Formats: sequence, structure tokens, C-alpha cells
Amino acid sequence: MPLEAKIMTPEIASMRIARNIKSVEDDLDELLAKAGELLTELARARVAALDAAVHGQRPMARVAAMQKSLIEARSEIVRAHNDLAKLAETMDIPTDCPDQAHLADDMRAGRDISVAA
Repeated sequence: MPLEAKIMTPEIASMRIARNIKSVEDDLDELLAKAGELLTELARARVAALDAAVHGQRPMARVAAMQKSLIEARSEIVRAHNDLAKLAETMDIPTDCPDQAHLADDMRAGRDISVAA
């Protein structure tokens, strides 16, 4: 069994999950912003080109559909986040993620081993 699996506690797992779910949420928000910028540029290009209204509609509709999918994905990750928070609460696991966590065994041994949460 890998050493990491042996020292994984519910608290450490909770901190890692919290960090990762926040990262996914932030990444989805960034994708939504970039998709919005793309849609803006497509609309501006359509205004600048004389015949773009006919030819540019389909790609704009595809980008808009993609944005809708990103919004749905963002909603799902929020739901998952809420479900995980409720689960952690029922298991009496802290849900706040500190910047660093110390392994209890290392601290008792006098070693100050910091690990990223």
C-alpha cells in the first residue's frame, strides 16, 4: 500500500477535495469569461463584415450553445460542492481548507512537516 494511502485521513481528504473543487469552479468561471470574449469578438467581426450576418450566425450559435453547456457544468459543480459540504458536516469533518496542514504524527515527533492541503 502506498505511503500516501496510509496517512490519508478524512480531514486531509476533505482539504484536498476542497482545494480541487475550488480549482474546478475557478477554471469553469475562467472558461465562461473567455467564451464571452469570443462571442463578443464574433459579434464585432460580424458588424465589420458586410456578409457576415449570413455566414457568421452558425458559429455564433455554436459558441452560445457551448456557453450554455458551461453554465450547466458550473451549476453541477456547485451542486456537487454543496453535497460534499453536507457530507463533511454529517461526518464532522472540517470544511475550511487552510493554506498548509501539518501531519499530526510528524508534529508529535518534533518534525515540522508542512504539506499542501
